[in-house]
Amino acid sequence: MIRAFIAVELPEPLRQEIALFQSELRSSGGDAKWVEAGNLHMTLKFLGNIEESQVSPLKEALTAAAKNLSPFTIQLEGIGSFPRTTDPRVVWLGISEGKERLIALAQTVEQICSNLGFVPEDRAFSAHLTIGRIRSRDRLAPLIKKLQAADFRGSVPAPVEKIILFQSTLSPHGPTYIPLAEIFLRKITA
Repeated sequence: MIRAFIAVELPEPLRQEIALFQSELRSSGGDAKWVEAGNLHMTLKFLGNIEESQVSPLKEALTAAAKNLSPFTIQLEGIGSFPRTTDPRVVWLGISEGKERLIALAQTVEQICSNLGFVPEDRAFSAHLTIGRIRSRDRLAPLIKKLQAADFRGSVPAPVEKIILFQSTLSPHGPTYIPLAEIFLRKITA
């Protein structure tokens, strides 16, 4: 069994820009686990534990669908938290451009996974980038204050040219993500 998910990667300059933004939020002293720059990605579908034998059919189905999908660009902008700003559990960045295309891509991935027998999501896809998770209520008020005052607009657009099937290995030091398959988007033109 392997723990797996399907995601879109971000370009390194944007990851570094987000890491600087996280540092500003971290300075509040709030008890949060900030996603490491190297692990920043936009999850399209979390698969959970899957059999290794499921990787190849999943890759084939995603590759077949990707041939009919065109690359696009997203722009990260805005900050928020789930479930609400006054009681954050997850801190995220929003998407101002390319959001509809990303949602459509996630819906395509969801349909492919469902066709292969993976359990469908019970809620609609929310286009966002998780940058941190609140661990406790310690020093939460200063963090909430920073979140409410913060604003983010990435100076680097993120091209979405491929989706990646990742294996996630959890350890006490945090997760390690290993790409199992890279599937490039390329619309066939007549």
